[in-house]
Amino acid sequence: MSTIRHLLMAVATAAFALIPTSVMSASTGGLDAGVGNVPQGVQSNSAYAASFKNRGVTNVFVTSRQVSCYRPEVPIPFNNGPNDGYTGELTCPGATTGEDIGRQQYPTQFGTATAAGPMLVTDKSESDIRVDPTNPNHIIGSSKWFTGAEGYNHLLGFYESWDGGITWPVMGHIPGYEGWTDNTDPVGAFDPYGNYYEAILPYQFYYDKGGHKKY
Repeated sequence: MSTIRHLLMAVATAAFALIPTSVMSASTGGLDAGVGNVPQGVQSNSAYAASFKNRGVTNVFVTSRQVSCYRPEVPIPFNNGPNDGYTGELTCPGATTGEDIGRQQYPTQFGTATAAGPMLVTDKSESDIRVDPTNPNHIIGSSKWFTGAEGYNHLLGFYESWDGGITWPVMGHIPGYEGWTDNTDPVGAFDPYGNYYEAILPYQFYYDKGGHKKY
């Protein structure tokens, strides 16, 4: 019995040792000719823009593209633009989402001040998307919504579709945390009955006189 066991182990070890060689030899000949030939150096803006056309990449807006605003707890009046597409905070031109945009200043502790008025949501980042287990055509996506990306101060916004993602007529920031200074990355979930939940971690900070963020 011991001899058979050792023999089987030796055969298995030999077969395992041969696998990487056979895989490598089979895959090497199938690589695309462009693999490994990555252009080096700084890419020009024109070359980057042309790459979309050369590769047939298109951009389609599927949301209703409504106007969303809110009054941030800590205003960020500085502007790092036009680098990275930043624009600084912009006054709300009139929200069309029907959400609470903070028409009155929020009560704050002594020495602080909220934004003078509601600000326009201009930037978005990390996102999350979930499908209703009771209805695959019901989808809710969420992402960070910024009124001032320079300070990385944001709320969480959501988009809702009832036709499998073809259109997204419902959108707005997640209610109940208007004016909070900051939040976490979005994480959503449906329960087995089709109820949607969003895990959020709102927290506050302030900027001292030197412009440093303090928690």
